[in-house]
Formats: sequence, structure tokens, C-alpha cells
Amino acid sequence: MKRRGTITGWGKCVPPVKLTNADLEQLVDTSDEWITERTGIQERGISHVEVTDLAEVAALRALAAAGLAVDDIDLIVVATVTPEISCPSQACTLQERLGAWNAGAFDLNAACSGFVYGSSTASSMIEAGVADRVLLVGAEKLHFVMDYWDRATSILFGDGAGAVVMEASTAGDGVLAHDLGADGGQGKTMVFPTLGTRGEILRERDPWTDRLHFEGPNVFKIAVRGMEGSVRRALERAEISPEEVNLVVPHQANARIIDAATRRLGVPPENVMVNIANHGNSAAASIPMALSDALEQGRIAEGDIVVQTAFGGGVTWGSTVMRWGERTTPVGKADIELPPTDLTVFDILAENRQFFAPYHADG
Repeated sequence: MKRRGTITGWGKCVPPVKLTNADLEQLVDTSDEWITERTGIQERGISHVEVTDLAEVAALRALAAAGLAVDDIDLIVVATVTPEISCPSQACTLQERLGAWNAGAFDLNAACSGFVYGSSTASSMIEAGVADRVLLVGAEKLHFVMDYWDRATSILFGDGAGAVVMEASTAGDGVLAHDLGADGGQGKTMVFPTLGTRGEILRERDPWTDRLHFEGPNVFKIAVRGMEGSVRRALERAEISPEEVNLVVPHQANARIIDAATRRLGVPPENVMVNIANHGNSAAASIPMALSDALEQGRIAEGDIVVQTAFGGGVTWGSTVMRWGERTTPVGKADIELPPTDLTVFDILAENRQFFAPYHADG
């Protein structure tokens, strides 16, 4: 049979500090009812550590679930829009932390679509024989770029990491088809200007320039159309109908977006994995975190058709269709946790609030 990339291990890392809707009521003019009704989110993780720390925990848990050591990995791909630094890449930083000296490493930035783009890339490289075992990580520290005076964006995003191990298989399982797309002309709808080189080198960071630009209504329309069309194209290439799909694992951006896209596809709610209430929108980390939760809840069985689909800044969208292999329970567990903290969520967000305060005072 054809050689394909199949998932054999998975893991996630959820920060222990949470930003709840009740907390947000103390920061901006909003309410738990307003946030829950419009987004489905009740709390989101806020990290007191760096992206590498989040990625390391998720990666080691995925390796343990696959029953592999770091030396078994020959490629590390990290999907992120919030790397610690530009160079070395987040993947190389993670490689050093893990001691995965046999692995090549690179980053992939497709914003919230990053993990799907990474899944497509990793599986294609496995099919081509370039890699045998790939560690694919989605990791984000999104609170770093958030304005916690702005109720339109601060309610949405959270931090976290998720990881999978993808290995070569000739048993008929693995990624059957994928679809990737982008529309750079709509890139203006979601912009993180903070982490780039645009402008003069002497320019100091300021809240007027470095705010997240987010056009919610336009994003909603693009997301629903983008994910629906992408899933249909991927299913067609896999010669599978929507009725045969056992589980859709979508990017957890907004409960209304997920509901609208899957209804248009004709996928019943019980066949859709939704965990946005506890994690918020964690960008490239959202799908692997949701996938880990689905497996922990016993929602994936051997032979199931599992669809991943996402949209993100760029704008980008993508989907993969896979037939799940025999691994549905972890081989082992990693004895690793994030370091504890005495910081409250308000302590962690204090610098963000201080930075963006002048914008709102003058606005």
C-alpha cells in the first residue's frame, strides 16, 4: 500500500493560569453572558512561561504517547505566529531543549491554519521518503500581543501548545488528502504588526502602531466559506463523502464559526470536536489541543475518518482528511509539568495593560 503519514502520539500543554470571563469583566466593558453567547468561550490559558516551555511539555507528552525517544525523530516542525525570537527558529530552539540532535527543524507560519499546513507538509515529506518520524508542534503565547483594554479582541485568544508524532505507515491509515489555500488580498483583516521588521529601526514600539488589527465580521464570513470549501475539496480528493466523516476537528476560533461551517457541510454536532470553552482561540495550538482532548475522551477509534480544518491570518485556510490508525491510547506518559507560579492572571497581564493604556487614554 501507499506510504502515508499517520499520527501515533499526541500531547498538549495548558497553562495553569486562566483568564476567565469573570476576570475580563474587571478589565473591559463586557459580561460572561455576552462573551459566551458570541464566542462560546468561558476561559483561556495565560502563560507565565515562554513558548519553548509550552512546546517542550506538549512534545514530550506526544513522544511518550508514541513510545518514542527524542533520538527517533528526524524532523521537527513548529507552527507558530508568536515565536520567542526570529532566529534561531522556534523549532531549532525546541530541538536544543529536547536534545533531538538527529532531527532537522524549521518553523511554519500560517497563523491559525499553521497546524493544518504543518500536517500537510509533514505527511507529504513522509510520503516522499524525506522523513520517517516527524514531531509536529503548534505553540502560541498570544497574550503577549493582546490589548487587554479592547473587549473585541481580548476575549478571544489564549496561550497553549499541542503536538503530534507522525510516522510512516503502509497499512492504509494516515493522511489521505489535503487542501491548502490563501488570499493575501484579505490579509488586512487580521494583522499582528508587533513581531516584524516593517518601519525604521529606530522606531520605538507604541500602542498605536503595534495593536492587533482584527475585522471580526469579515473574518467570520471568510472563515465559514473558507473552511467549508476546503473540507469539500479535501474530501473529494480522498473520495470520501461528508456522511462518512466520523469526527471534524476544527480550529477553535469561535463556536458560531464552527457551527456555521459544519452545518453547511452537513456534519452533525456530535461529530464535531469543540473545546473552545476551556482554551479560547489558541491559533496554531488549537487543533492539536482539540485532537488530544478528543482522544482522551475516546471520540476517535481505529479506522475513523478524521478531518482537520482551519482558517487564519494571511488569510489562509486548509484541511486534511485522514484515516486513523490503530493507536488510540498512549503507549506511555511523560513525567513533565510546567513550573508552578504564584502570579495571578492580573499580574501576568499588567505589562500589556500598561503598554496599551495611552492608546485608550487618548482615544
